[in-house]
Amino acid sequence: MVRLAGIQRPLVAGLLVGCAIAFFHNHFDEMKLSHDRNPFAHHNNPDSPGGHLGNHWERRTFAAEHLAIREENVAVARSATGAVAANNDAVVEVPGAEGGTGGGGGGSIDSILMGGAITPLRLTYPDPFKAFTGCTPEAPQGGAARRLDLVAAPDSTQWPISCAGHETLCEILRKVAVNREVLAAVANSGAPGIFEFVDGIQKLGVKNFLVISLDDQLHNALQGKGVASYRVHNTAQGSHKVSAQKFGIIQEFVERGCSVLLTDTDVAYLQNPFPFLYRDSDVESMSDGWDNSSAHGFFDRVDDPAMGGGRRRARAFRVAALNSGMWLVMATHASQRLMAIMSHRMATEDLWDQAGYNLELWFGARDGHATAGATVRVMHPLCFVNSKVMFRFIRHTPALAKGKHVPVAMHANYHTDKALKMKKVYAYYAKGGDVSALDCSTGCGSNLKTVRELEGKVQHSINDGIVGSKKWVEGAD
Repeated sequence: MVRLAGIQRPLVAGLLVGCAIAFFHNHFDEMKLSHDRNPFAHHNNPDSPGGHLGNHWERRTFAAEHLAIREENVAVARSATGAVAANNDAVVEVPGAEGGTGGGGGGSIDSILMGGAITPLRLTYPDPFKAFTGCTPEAPQGGAARRLDLVAAPDSTQWPISCAGHETLCEILRKVAVNREVLAAVANSGAPGIFEFVDGIQKLGVKNFLVISLDDQLHNALQGKGVASYRVHNTAQGSHKVSAQKFGIIQEFVERGCSVLLTDTDVAYLQNPFPFLYRDSDVESMSDGWDNSSAHGFFDRVDDPAMGGGRRRARAFRVAALNSGMWLVMATHASQRLMAIMSHRMATEDLWDQAGYNLELWFGARDGHATAGATVRVMHPLCFVNSKVMFRFIRHTPALAKGKHVPVAMHANYHTDKALKMKKVYAYYAKGGDVSALDCSTGCGSNLKTVRELEGKVQHSINDGIVGSKKWVEGAD
């Protein structure tokens, strides 16, 4: 018995090991078969009919579609190349600029209903940093622009409207507004460089300009200079507190049927801005972006290794913030709702005005929160310029020298020495200086990087923060 037991033990152990090996072998075979059957598994096989469409399910389903898209891309690219060659005199090629980002455009519903020509879907947007075509508004692709739901009927002979209780504002608008539009700044007497700002606009001959004055000192001084001033009683102090008041104030203008090009006082105007506005959206705003992708948006990939084969399938839309320091608010019902929402949020929340402004314009409706439904146009980033674009791109690009291009305005938003940057811009464009007038050191180098280049070394940390963080409170450390 002892001898037999000694024989049984190795046999039993061998059988157990063999079963374990067989179990794991079958398990891994099943995993591979399951993966191959998975229609969402990504297979890199350049020799397959669909290019990257490697497995049988993908080849059966998507190969023909993929080849059709590839042929269409070639045709579109050839067509675009021919169009650029035919209109080469109207295009300023900007060397060394970032290429275009993915996207698409097409005809609007209005253009279809009105019988307008519908242009084919473009798979890439034009890149103004690569080929600059000027600041004059271009005809919309796909037919006529959409109709805006204006507060005041365009053919109405009575304007402003709803003046009961707003007689002072209506009287000013009748005297100042041109085509029911005004250029307006909200300021108090403590605003740095307020009178230099006003002088710059007066020199351009902008007739429909006024200042919304928050104290008597500024109001009286402007009236003494012959500048239109609308006195609004307010006790706000500090730039952000003052800026937060503008939504409620502009709401009053919009409800009278007056569109407002709202501006901060740290903007250097080099041309009358009104000929360069499209007026086809409820809000038309300058961007904090510094290249094509940041100004107009791009799709980014979120990499979550925990998702296995689908780890890189999540996408995020990213775009630089719109800047509330220079934006056109058309007198539409959607703009009226936007101003009312923002006025309420600024009065009841601890919220930076620019953050709230972007939240309401970019974010969709969710749960019990409805949006204003305002449409957005991004102002041309080489015409309505932020200071990063001015001092790190335009300054270093001979094709955009003042003999070939003069921006409409420059907002000194990125740099802390705002007054100095505005002085340099005026010296170059308005006072005959050469490009050395724009010389500076901090934040002025030509080595602009894209978002992906700036974040490249910390991308893993960013991904981990997105897919693994449990600190969902915005702004948490």
